[in-house]
Amino acid sequence: MTTSVLRTRPTLAPSGTSLGVPLEAEVDVALVGGKAHTLGRLIRSGVRIPPGFVLRTEALESHLREARIADRIHSLCEGSDFRRAEARSSVSATIRALVCGAALPEVIRDELLARAHPLLARGSLVVRSSAVGEDSKSASFAGQLDSVLHIADDESLKRAVLTCWASYWSERALFYRGARGMQSAGMGVVVQQQVAARAAGVMFTDDGDGELLVEYGAGLGDALVAGAMDPARIRIARGTRAVQHLGARIADADAVVLTATGIASLIDAATRVEAELGAPQDVEWAMSTDGVMFIVQSRPITAALGTKRKPLAAARQIVWSNANVNENFPAPISPLLYSVASAGYTHYFRNLGRAFGIAPRRLRAMEPAFAQIIGVHGGRMYYNLTNIHAVIRLAPFGDALASSFNAFVGARDEVSSPRARPTANRLAQLAEGAVIAARTTWQYLFMEHRMRRFERNADAFAERSHPARLPERSLDELRALLAEFMAIRCHGWKDASLADTAAMVCYGALEQLIAHAYPGGAEAAHTTLLKGIAGVVSNEPVHRLWALSRLIRADAHLARLIEHDDASSVLDALATDSRFAGFRRAVNEYLDEWGFRCSSELMLTTPSLQEAPAPLIALLRAYARLDAESPVQAMARQGIAREIATARALAVLAAKRIRFLPWMTWAAPLRVLLPWTHASIRFRERARLKQALLYSRLRRVALAIGDELVRRDMLATRDDVFWFTVSELDELAAGGAMFAHSTRELVTLRARAHAKFSTMTPPDSFTLPEGEYPGGSSKERGPEPGEAITDAASVLRGTTACTGRVTGRASVLHDVTEAGRLAHGDVLVTKQTDPGWGPAFFLISGLVIERGGMLSHGAILAREFGIPCVVGVREATRVIPEGAEITVDADRGCVHVTR
Repeated sequence: MTTSVLRTRPTLAPSGTSLGVPLEAEVDVALVGGKAHTLGRLIRSGVRIPPGFVLRTEALESHLREARIADRIHSLCEGSDFRRAEARSSVSATIRALVCGAALPEVIRDELLARAHPLLARGSLVVRSSAVGEDSKSASFAGQLDSVLHIADDESLKRAVLTCWASYWSERALFYRGARGMQSAGMGVVVQQQVAARAAGVMFTDDGDGELLVEYGAGLGDALVAGAMDPARIRIARGTRAVQHLGARIADADAVVLTATGIASLIDAATRVEAELGAPQDVEWAMSTDGVMFIVQSRPITAALGTKRKPLAAARQIVWSNANVNENFPAPISPLLYSVASAGYTHYFRNLGRAFGIAPRRLRAMEPAFAQIIGVHGGRMYYNLTNIHAVIRLAPFGDALASSFNAFVGARDEVSSPRARPTANRLAQLAEGAVIAARTTWQYLFMEHRMRRFERNADAFAERSHPARLPERSLDELRALLAEFMAIRCHGWKDASLADTAAMVCYGALEQLIAHAYPGGAEAAHTTLLKGIAGVVSNEPVHRLWALSRLIRADAHLARLIEHDDASSVLDALATDSRFAGFRRAVNEYLDEWGFRCSSELMLTTPSLQEAPAPLIALLRAYARLDAESPVQAMARQGIAREIATARALAVLAAKRIRFLPWMTWAAPLRVLLPWTHASIRFRERARLKQALLYSRLRRVALAIGDELVRRDMLATRDDVFWFTVSELDELAAGGAMFAHSTRELVTLRARAHAKFSTMTPPDSFTLPEGEYPGGSSKERGPEPGEAITDAASVLRGTTACTGRVTGRASVLHDVTEAGRLAHGDVLVTKQTDPGWGPAFFLISGLVIERGGMLSHGAILAREFGIPCVVGVREATRVIPEGAEITVDADRGCVHVTR
């Protein structure tokens, strides 16, 4: 679908009419937007609303005309299918740059400041979007448009207005409108006094039985509305004012909400709002420090996509993010993989909680969150960040751990970290904290032992399920192997998850520590301390490929074969020509030991190099062309750079004393923490190596079951096994399936549905009410790679993963099987990387990745070889043309594209 700048222009007020009006003024909704219009009605009916005013929709139109960007925005939107991620991201980034880069017209600026100054004199302001159609019965727009809090001066106010306007074309808003077939119709901006809130929350004025459902937390309600905290929940009986507690207690907020005055205020507000607006409402409210109730927003309880929404669930917003999982699972996933991953993640977090000594009562309370750690949207796997954060915050220092998790997976801005909940029983909290500290210490004292145990178990399963042995296995034996894999994934993964957690915590702690040494420049110093870490197992394929490439260069016949013949011919020659027998053995050894490592190695549906070795020949060809330092020399050089940076950081921190331990400097914790961080990264990469091995074996076991089911005429092809969940596949193989004679029809149905919803490309992160799904249908053609790079996109920005600056030819690859196209010194541009990309890194001089965090595998490997790397560069593979000259300025986290 297409979305113009504005579908219809609202009827303009007569010339000379002010662009701003008091919030209480009676104005048509088309002139101020849904939120402002509703607030005005409530003020006029006597409901207490924070004072303020609204910039009419004409102000945005005026800004676009004065800046001469209206036609440009219209052309960007016209013809774009905003159900497609590529279209949304490119258009949104460009429009944001246009809207925010233009100064406010003088008439708007003067009007804005004149109306705001009396409010600013009384305290901070909040600036909120008010789109036409927002807070309506058909579309709530909840969480799709921006609000800006804590405005205290003129410049911040002007920037906030531009930010709100730009959010009209945010990826979230474009996707929301596109999925619902909505057209653009304009947006006002509300400027209000910010409530100095002691408690804030949301209230459903009718739970289906006429009672109130309320969720709240301490302070402002932004984190609660965003789904970023676990709120207190109560039900209030209107008639008796009885309160039923449905969840957590929050002492700071309870002190003002659960008083007789607080309960009466909630009931009174619900009654007044419903009476004025004529229907049950989803109300956002705040109570000031002196207990005064304010309503800050109200919308009807919508029925999204024609389905009835349960009020309590709708009050809880769920943040979905594919950060980190899109590295491991970059494409739409199969039902078999989803069933493995869903069970695996549930047990992953639950078993971690047990390992760290989290109290059983807390773990029981979090079972609903454990049950949905991931979900699938548009066929792609997403983290339920709301549930993950709820789980993480069970632990001491939960907020800090949540922030570390965001950095770990590359989701820094997905979920805010609200203040940790106070607890009434401090003694119990301290006792539980001591137990957790002791259990955690015990776990990590023997981490090497634990990792070796995990590796032994993985290797033992890999040996029992070796592909060469599978044809001899009966169907019952194959089912037993399938069950054994699931037992390892659900109940034998604790040691691997401890390695993940260690890397996450150590990395976050090191980042904070380095910030003491290099205020404002910690990121560059931080990444340098992680360069060239010895013993990272992910590097081993690089060393082995280098050795193979030297064998090629030492044999003229072999070198000529590899350089000039296609991969199929090379493989045939290696299999039949006795001159290459020694090299054939070396290649087979590599494939047996490392051939399960490939791009998308956890997807199950992707063949490994062991099954399809042709890409290996192209990679060896590229390695054989290299006449440069060896991987050992390159890593030694990075190790020296790391040691120099470490000495420098220690010297700086030695001059800074710890305030609460004045006899000690900050250098002391660095001497302990840095080796721990290096060790944790090594452990994590060892765990990931065995994970890839296990998943490759699962694929081969599933295909072996598929062969037998094809022989029994239950499936058309062996690959059809991937359309079944683990339990369904086991039942089918065991003779216990309910619809065993309809398996082919089921496969056809699921394949057709999968193909349809896989054409959707939801944003990398978005917020939905609990129980709702994004809409959408098939996509249309979008811009081709490298098409129409805009001025705003000529400098692309992301996050520094490894410092340095390099200029080179862009090689835009979508899969590691294309690595044969790389020339020495190219800058690799790709969507995401996993460990299967490791061998390609030795060929490149720079790296630009659309996705991933600081501890993504691409970032780790880039630091091993000292490759300047910027991650999180949105739309890089689309806007950077193949062969263009680009400069990766990783010191500043940006990429310059030169035509």
